[in-house]
Amino acid sequence: MLLLWVGLTMAYQWWQIKLNDWTYSRPRTYTTDAIVGHNDSGLNPSHFIAQNWEKRIVIIEFPGGDLSKAIIIQGPTLIGDGSELTPVTLSFQDINGDGKPDLLIHVGEQIFYLINDQGKFRAPRPGEVHQ
Repeated sequence: MLLLWVGLTMAYQWWQIKLNDWTYSRPRTYTTDAIVGHNDSGLNPSHFIAQNWEKRIVIIEFPGGDLSKAIIIQGPTLIGDGSELTPVTLSFQDINGDGKPDLLIHVGEQIFYLINDQGKFRAPRPGEVHQ
């Protein structure tokens, strides 16, 4: 029974890695478009690329889809064995109540966020309220 349990657990982990490989490739990469108020519109949304590059989360924003104005955002650094295979995804939600969509970075079960402030995303300040 123990060997069966260990075998099934290993098979499940292998399968999960394969699914993530097919969905996010290697290094883990995710892209999305969003209207965040950075010289963008419904016709020209901002484009985002999020990547888990050797345990470092890197996000590239193309405001209004303009490649010449690319902004590189450094996200959290991951620790632990196998964390370079953890997918990273993005979502946008107003978490500080100012009416502008903020950037939520989903890494595994964790969520990190950046505040949309004056045309860029920034780290939250100490004591800054979020919903």
